[in-house]
Order: sequence, then structure tokens, then C-alpha cells
Amino acid sequence: MTSSTKPGGHGADRDPAAADALAAELTRLAEGYRRLPHSKFALRLEPYGDRAQAGYWLASQVTTVAQGIERWDSPRPPLWHALPTLGVFALGDQIAVVGNDLLAAYRALKDPRETLIWTPGDGRVPAEKAMTAVLESTAALRRAL
Repeated sequence: MTSSTKPGGHGADRDPAAADALAAELTRLAEGYRRLPHSKFALRLEPYGDRAQAGYWLASQVTTVAQGIERWDSPRPPLWHALPTLGVFALGDQIAVVGNDLLAAYRALKDPRETLIWTPGDGRVPAEKAMTAVLESTAALRRAL
């Protein structure tokens, strides 16, 4: 994995512990999906359905949080863009790429504890709180794989 495909492989941290922990979890999860045999993608994994759907769900959530952070200073929520479905063998790479996007957006914030970001349905939440939720979801999925 190169620095361009390793989540969080560049930039200065505003909150090194949170960003580093998420970068490490995203890297482990991306690698887990890259190594997952074809026969394992369809195995049930509740509440997502199967392992492939779980990976896509997580990548979509990471994408959504990144969009909310990137548009934090907008008076209106962003136009949410759906993550394309590229197939099960691309999930590891998708997780790595959207993880990089999220971490870059997060690290660009002046104060993640005070910056309110957009989220679908909830209005705005502190960036740090959103990142904590992503970290928890990522770690839980990695353990379940």
C-alpha cells in the first residue's frame, strides 16, 4: 500500500489521536477486504445483509461524512452524492480512497471539536463526534470480518 492509497498517509493532524486511530482502522479494513476470498463476500453479516453490503455501507458512510465536512461552512446542506457500486473486488480500494478523502477534509478543519458539519437528516454535528462514530463503525466491521 502506497502513501497515496493508505488512508491518512499524509498531512498534519489537528487531533492526531483521532485521525491516526481512524487511519489505522480504515487501513486494516481496506486490507481485509482486499484479501477477502470471493466465497466470503456473500456470507451473512447482520445487520447489513452480507460482507459485501457491509463494506459498501461503510464506504458510503465515510463518503457522506467527508461531504459534510467539506461543506461545513455552507449555509445549506450539500447535495449528497452516492458512492458508485464498483463490485466486491473494488471495496478495499474504495474504502482506502474515501478514507483518504475523509481524513484530508478532517485535517483541514481548524477546530474539529467546535466545527459543526452537515449530516443527512440530523442537521449539524461536531466534526469530532462524526469522526468518532465512523471510527466505531469501522472498528466494529473490521472485527466482524
